[in-house]
Amino acid sequence: MQDKQFMKEMLNDGAHAYKEGRMDRRTFLALCGASGVALSSVMAGDAQAAADHVVMWNWGGQSEECHGSAIGDAFTASTGKGLKFDTSGPLEGKIKEMVDSGNVTADVADADLFNAVSLGPTGHLEPIDYSVVSKEKTLPGYALKYGVSVILYGYAFVYDTEAYGDNPPQNWADFFDTAKFPGMRSLYKWANGSLEAALMADGVAGDALYPLDMDRALAKLKSIKADSLYWGSGSEAHSMCVNGEVTMGMIWQNRGRNIENDTDGRFKLVNNQAIAMPGAYIVPKGNPAGAAVMQFIATAQEVPAQLALLDCLGMTPSNPAAFGEIPEDQQDYAITSAKNIDKIVYNDPDWWGKNGGDAVNAFLEAIS
Repeated sequence: MQDKQFMKEMLNDGAHAYKEGRMDRRTFLALCGASGVALSSVMAGDAQAAADHVVMWNWGGQSEECHGSAIGDAFTASTGKGLKFDTSGPLEGKIKEMVDSGNVTADVADADLFNAVSLGPTGHLEPIDYSVVSKEKTLPGYALKYGVSVILYGYAFVYDTEAYGDNPPQNWADFFDTAKFPGMRSLYKWANGSLEAALMADGVAGDALYPLDMDRALAKLKSIKADSLYWGSGSEAHSMCVNGEVTMGMIWQNRGRNIENDTDGRFKLVNNQAIAMPGAYIVPKGNPAGAAVMQFIATAQEVPAQLALLDCLGMTPSNPAAFGEIPEDQQDYAITSAKNIDKIVYNDPDWWGKNGGDAVNAFLEAIS
């Protein structure tokens, strides 16, 4: 009896080690064989243990804290299941690698909606169960087969009020006008937002951006290349403004308030023509918690969770029912607030999911 209990505990520990990548498949199979137990039986038991919680794959830092308080607490209260985090960052290549290895340790990835377009058809994602998740609790076109938008973030810009006085820049055409508005500016180095901004600066209407005219966008970007710096993280974009490296800077819109505060109001946020990006939840194929992840996504769609994420992270609700409840002190900074929603343009995740790799490569070549 003691030997059987010992073996059961050893197998359980081994299953968790295998799931978490601390034991390779060959060693785990050997352990199962020595115990006279089928791999499927052990993993079924481990799946039952995994179903006691959902693992969210995100970027760590404040995001972990905010998702825990805004969504995790309500999810646990309604289902009895916990929320854990993998904070290593769900890059598309890492999602592919995890699924292809057969060692899937995450249930839901905090990603972009265009990742659902590129990863779903290749067999790397589970379809969203819309009998649990609601298509009506996000914007039209942002509830896709393999992913659903839960929040929005935006590419906007800030400018130095001391540099431009009583004639400040008001749109992307002004941002790209180095004669009228001299000074260094910053752009996102991975192409999202930068290409759309360039086209709007060149006269393309916000509702006519897609499919993106790459040649036209790259030509416009090259026209200000000598006056441009490029950032790859929100902290870099923030520092470029706060440290005075630029007089205008493209930023993720949720950074706007912090930049204004950290510069004592010297920099001001402009959300006119901000590019709304659908941040999405996608589910890696074979996720350990199974269907429980759909309950988690449904919880994240609810208005209280959406407003709590706005308050904690500055990420804008994508559930239209929450738009009218955005607090007054957030109106300037939330891209779907009553103050901003008529000024913004919407990213096309289908175009980016199908063309993003080529677009990024062309962009990098143009700015190098």
